[in-house]
Amino acid sequence: MPDKSSKTTNKSDKAAARQAAKESKERLSRITKTRSHHIRTTNRIFKYGTKSFVRNTWLSIAAVAIMTITLLVLSATLIATHVMRTAIAEIEDQVDMSIYIKQTSTQDQINTIVVRLRELDSVTSATATSPDEANHEAIQGIIENHGIDDEAFIQSLYEAPNKLPWTINVKLRDLNDTSELERFVENDSSMRGMLDAKAPSYADGHREAIDYIATAMNKIEIIGLGAAAIFALIAILVIFNTIRMAIFNRKEEIYMMRLVGASRSFIVGPFVVEASLYGVIAAILAGSLIYILMFLLGPRLGEIVTPTLDLMSKYWYFAAASLLIAGIFLGIISSLLATRKYLKIK
Repeated sequence: MPDKSSKTTNKSDKAAARQAAKESKERLSRITKTRSHHIRTTNRIFKYGTKSFVRNTWLSIAAVAIMTITLLVLSATLIATHVMRTAIAEIEDQVDMSIYIKQTSTQDQINTIVVRLRELDSVTSATATSPDEANHEAIQGIIENHGIDDEAFIQSLYEAPNKLPWTINVKLRDLNDTSELERFVENDSSMRGMLDAKAPSYADGHREAIDYIATAMNKIEIIGLGAAAIFALIAILVIFNTIRMAIFNRKEEIYMMRLVGASRSFIVGPFVVEASLYGVIAAILAGSLIYILMFLLGPRLGEIVTPTLDLMSKYWYFAAASLLIAGIFLGIISSLLATRKYLKIK
């Protein structure tokens, strides 16, 4: 039967062991909370992630290629949409509505109508063209279109009786909403008995062009975003499988790290870094290709793309940051899905 002294010794040994374990745990906790430890851990995570990226060369190339295509399709869609919106804005700026007023109207009456038109919320500008000005513009158009250089004939055109009415040109904020302008023409007191026999023009041939471009823009945007979504899904699957294979190749290493108490972030971190590298390289490649193609082909496409090129030149850093964020985001999502599934199984 053990004596009391041995029992006392055992108790003191256990207490000493518990104290030593507590001190070791506290010391480890202090070490892990230091700034230098965080820096070393971060460096190791980036180091292991970069090594894994280089180790899986062909898989990395495939993942980068798919992600590059995804970012190219997305960028091309946004650029095409901006070009078309610019085209629509330019056409809308050239389109105006015409209200024809009797030739016998006075300048004061016309000024009153113009002032009241400018007060409408839907109107951005209103200007009046006198019958003489309209007649001069019409004759100049005839001369230019038919190449007339006979001075006598031109003089006869100017001496012919002027039958053109006053024309008030109105520009609207929204070409598709002419309701307020129509109500004004029909009901405003300044318009009573002033309209010419020629009916007001609330739209012209440009409306069809605007509708056509808008429809094409919507189709391109839907098709482009759909294609980008499909390629993004493919990129996620490729990166997911790439990370899964990397995890499988390092399963023993991961098991050992977990045995020695490595944190989840330390295990997952290298795979996130590896996938993020796919996104960074893909963003650099996609951005370079987009800018090279736009500035090579832009001058051949005409002035329609000039505003877009100017915007890309002025805010190139924003475009670069957007591509980087999109690429890194795809990589991180893919890697987190793969590592989460692996860690959950194990």
